[in-house]
Amino acid sequence: MKVTIKQIAQEAGVSVTTVSNVVNNKAHRVSAEKREIIQAIIKKYDYVPNMNARSLVNSSSRLIGLLYFSHEAAGPVDFSTPFASEVLEGVERKVKELGYFTLIHNVTNVDEILTIQNNWLFEGFIAVSFSQEMFEKVRGKLKEPTIFVDTHLEPKVYQSLKDYPDCFVINTDDFEMGKKATRYLISQGHRQIAFLSHHFDEEQPGVIKERYHGFKATMEQEQLPLREENFFYEEQMSTLLAQIDNFTGVVVDGDDLALQFIHFLRVHGKKVPEDLSIIGFDDIRFAAYSDPPLTTIRLNQINKGEQAMEMLIKEMQKPQEKRKQLVSLPGELVIRETVGKPKK
Repeated sequence: MKVTIKQIAQEAGVSVTTVSNVVNNKAHRVSAEKREIIQAIIKKYDYVPNMNARSLVNSSSRLIGLLYFSHEAAGPVDFSTPFASEVLEGVERKVKELGYFTLIHNVTNVDEILTIQNNWLFEGFIAVSFSQEMFEKVRGKLKEPTIFVDTHLEPKVYQSLKDYPDCFVINTDDFEMGKKATRYLISQGHRQIAFLSHHFDEEQPGVIKERYHGFKATMEQEQLPLREENFFYEEQMSTLLAQIDNFTGVVVDGDDLALQFIHFLRVHGKKVPEDLSIIGFDDIRFAAYSDPPLTTIRLNQINKGEQAMEMLIKEMQKPQEKRKQLVSLPGELVIRETVGKPKK
């Protein structure tokens, strides 16, 4: 049986306001004896307050929209991937700590976002991995403050943020992290270095593109051989294996792909780092437990999710305050066992 707050009040012999104070964590206004009676009745009926009704009364839903973008052609977001799950974990930690709620949705176009916005009462949004095209389409249409996470943009688009004062971007400095990974291989004596990557659009700003350009810039700066043959997509592991004698090290655009490649090499009788040194990005949970443990660039996606939520709360609570609209986070080199001195 679905019970109402009025029925709970009648059974407890108290006013609706008294029950409301207990439900809304204002129990200091209620005597301990009455509080125990009300809580027992709430437990008895498994009563859950109607959040939409409370929102209408308080003009506050405490609801955050967490929007993950994916291209329609690529299919829905895989929330089991380390990046998606760790950003979500970071947001959820802060959401619970601060007494908010999240509605998580995979979006592929602006119409989906507007439909969600029109059907729920949000206080703010966190938008993850939006393309520049999607960013430009949606900014100004979201009615509440929005933090864009890992949304790389062209300089002119970043400059336009000032025209949207409730719009913020929090990224890792992936260009610098691409340079850092490459520099570490070079510091260990590597000169013939390949780049192994998931697919990305070279014409559009993005995380992988930034890491690849950091790799290219460092190779050029050090005057090391850099040709088309240095670059491989994920389905070209066999091609890279066939050319393994041409390289001593590989920068891999993400830990998940790096771990797949290590397994692939082992299956084909090759050892890491004896036959090939490998460095990844992210420092996902399994990176430390791979065989051998993966050397990588730690980006701390959980912390990124937490910071995004903290930024959003500050903007929702004090929108008049001036804040930095673009935050670029550093990464940290984590040295383990997949990079050694070249033997070729």
